[in-house]
Amino acid sequence: MCTDTPKQIASGRKKHGLEGTFIADPALAVTDMFGLRNRKIAVRPPGLPGLPVPTSLLVGADGTVLWKDQSPDYVQRSDPDTIREALRTHF
Repeated sequence: MCTDTPKQIASGRKKHGLEGTFIADPALAVTDMFGLRNRKIAVRPPGLPGLPVPTSLLVGADGTVLWKDQSPDYVQRSDPDTIREALRTHF
């Protein structure tokens, strides 16, 4: 899930060879449903109501959040090795 538009997501997926499901959330509607809006920063990119807290979630088939990793720094994301370990543990 990100604040990018579907067009931006498609471009990034192609450029970086990414797979999986991506959710375009420029209005932060889904972000707010998970309580992930970053209220500690004043950064508001043009056209966006704010930014989410960088978060990686593993969600089970029933919608239960099985694992969550968050970064206090809005420019830093979860380490890929940390995510791989969580995937091995939960799936």
